[in-house]
Amino acid sequence: MSITTKIKSELWETLTQLPEEYQQKVLEFAITLRQQILTKKWDKISDLEADSLRSEFEEEDLLFAENNLSDYIFSLEKEDKM
Repeated sequence: MSITTKIKSELWETLTQLPEEYQQKVLEFAITLRQQILTKKWDKISDLEADSLRSEFEEEDLLFAENNLSDYIFSLEKEDKM
């Protein structure tokens, strides 16, 4: 049995014995750990890579922001009329 299989098996066995509210906490903890790993990966990219990504998505991000901002303004104006 591989270590991964053993861990999964033990984790599943332990998890199924916990009350549902604690199962939810375990899930939230696991999600937090995964997010920390992803954040560490992004923190390791070079400034050059970051600038490249920023340039690549700049126009798309601006269009997205402008579209959502006009929808938001319309929503606020509609709300004010109520």
